[in-house]
Amino acid sequence: MNSREYQALALVFLGVSSVTTQLLTIREFLSQFHGNEITVSLSIFTWLLLTGLGSLIAKPMRRASPGLLSLLLLLAALMPLTQIASIRFLRGIAFVHGLSPGFYPVFLFIIATTAPYCLLSGFIIPLVQIVSRSTGSLLESGTVYSLDSAGDIAGGLLFSFIIVYLLTPFKAVAATSTPLIVLAVKGLTRPGRVKFLILFMIPILGFYLFSLWPKLETETLMGQYGEVLSYGESPYGRIIVTREGDQKSIWGSGVPLYSDREVVNSEEKIHYALSQLDRVESVLLVSGGLGETLEEVFKYKPASVDYVELDPFVTGLGTDHGLIRKGSSANIINTDGRRHLKETEHRYDAVIFDLPEPDSFQLNRFYTSECMALVKKSLRGKGIFAMSVDYSPNYISRLERQKLSILVSTMKTHFDNVLILPGEKAYLLARDGELHEDIPSRISIKGISSSYVSAFFYGNVTGERIQAVNQAIDSVAPINRDFSPGLMRIVFADWFARYGSSPYIFLFVVLGLVTVYLIFLRREEYLLFSTGFVIMGAEMLVVFSFQVIYGYLYVQIGAIVTAFLAGLLPGALLGKSSWGRLASHKKLFISEAILMALLVLFLVWIGVYRIDLPPAVFLAYCVVFSGVCGFQFPVVAYLIGEDKGPLAGCLAADLWGAALGTLATGTVLIPLWGMEISAIVLITLKISSIILKALK
Repeated sequence: MNSREYQALALVFLGVSSVTTQLLTIREFLSQFHGNEITVSLSIFTWLLLTGLGSLIAKPMRRASPGLLSLLLLLAALMPLTQIASIRFLRGIAFVHGLSPGFYPVFLFIIATTAPYCLLSGFIIPLVQIVSRSTGSLLESGTVYSLDSAGDIAGGLLFSFIIVYLLTPFKAVAATSTPLIVLAVKGLTRPGRVKFLILFMIPILGFYLFSLWPKLETETLMGQYGEVLSYGESPYGRIIVTREGDQKSIWGSGVPLYSDREVVNSEEKIHYALSQLDRVESVLLVSGGLGETLEEVFKYKPASVDYVELDPFVTGLGTDHGLIRKGSSANIINTDGRRHLKETEHRYDAVIFDLPEPDSFQLNRFYTSECMALVKKSLRGKGIFAMSVDYSPNYISRLERQKLSILVSTMKTHFDNVLILPGEKAYLLARDGELHEDIPSRISIKGISSSYVSAFFYGNVTGERIQAVNQAIDSVAPINRDFSPGLMRIVFADWFARYGSSPYIFLFVVLGLVTVYLIFLRREEYLLFSTGFVIMGAEMLVVFSFQVIYGYLYVQIGAIVTAFLAGLLPGALLGKSSWGRLASHKKLFISEAILMALLVLFLVWIGVYRIDLPPAVFLAYCVVFSGVCGFQFPVVAYLIGEDKGPLAGCLAADLWGAALGTLATGTVLIPLWGMEISAIVLITLKISSIILKALK
């Protein structure tokens, strides 16, 4: 293997390892911090920002030895395991067990745990070109970009179609780091470098021992969860069963789904709804069917009960650990609840949602007018719909009033009557028929026994509380919709208020730093900066749109990221073609126009048609979009000139634009103003880069 082949493989294998590490890390943060759009956006923003900084650090270097490259490749191969393990260990040290941390602690934690690897991987890419120049076999910037893109695509495909289904995170790291370890070891076996290889043999052996021993991986989770009885990596999330004393709990992606001592919640969510009906023949329960819940439903002697839970791991482990009674006559359906509502021809007397707060697009889609239309279609005559949200029973804050008001307004677009019962949560009941407040008398008439509702309802759910919470509702509150998630804005604001923090200081600091950076940016680099911003903004739009329609982000995040990577290589290869300076300028203008057309196409879909698109259409859109972006990188590098060393600066501009696009779109534009405004902002940014290019 000659030096040029070694350097090419280094870029490809690093791309495979870095992309799988990035996707594993994002999923890790989703599980550690009850991931929503803010978690995803902060993770990607930090990753791209730090990787771009690593590339920029390498810019002043003029010479580097092949031995240094091999040494850093080995370090980059071993670090992913340390990174994931440190996220798990340090989470238990940095934060109180059982509590959800706020925005700034999460952001600082993400930076602290990902910075070493991101800086190193970003530094290595331009270092490969520097080494190639030193050895007399220069790899041009376009070639480096193409090889890195090829590795990224391979890593994304490997993750999306194999790793996510077959391997736990530690085993995945071992599999994707092995080619890089082999290559680095080969480079270190050359004369004069063997002493470094001997020094690293113990860390290499420790790496494989730690990553391939299943018990060690489970033990790294105990800091967050305590005693772990069962652990599985489902395509839909991390599912864990824990025990504390004699209480068992089941967790999904860091969220407590159920504990076997939640009698109050089980009774409230069932009896408040089903007691309203004179006869209960058929019930649909979307999530929340663990523990005593199904037993409470069967007290009404329904002919059929459908329990819909997206993840078969949840129902499987629930059955194994006695949280779902074996032999239960409930029909367990493992699918997305909203998809079931859309596709089923069955009609129910009651539809009950038992879901977490709507703090992500995946969950918000169950609280929207579009979803409630599906619920109404699935109900018989004067059937009842019930759901709940968190609130403070003794003091209803302004944000909680807004949240409840939006939900009531949304429900009233489809149901004649809406009632809020202030129990442990705020339970919202919607029906075209009459709604009753006196739940104990209703279940007494039916001869149904209960532990909590019969004994404690009158002391907790008083007439004064019912009147107060229903009178607090704003009758002109906006309606919550799929692509205009007003409810999410309130939930995010409530999250920040709960921790006494605001994202605006952070955003102003970022804006100031970006302004300073743009002052020193070449016009050609600004084009890449704006393209990076737009491609990641478009990726966020696609991710959130996909969530609205299909709901299961955890399994599809790898496929979407891979699709956005897949077009980079063919685009870059086309961009490397020899055209001359004038032709290259024209090609850039054409590529800019195509990007704008793609954004306008998305805007027309989101603003006018809003039809459900199949996953293949989303993925094809991503590939085409990234192909145009990949085309621009080698063309810009050519226009700057290889003699000026454009690689590090172009990489930094591309990555930092992408980082800012992720942050702005994922945490500000979409949550605050919706997807249509976000698409318009991205189009406007592309217009600015075209104007700036035309002025030169």
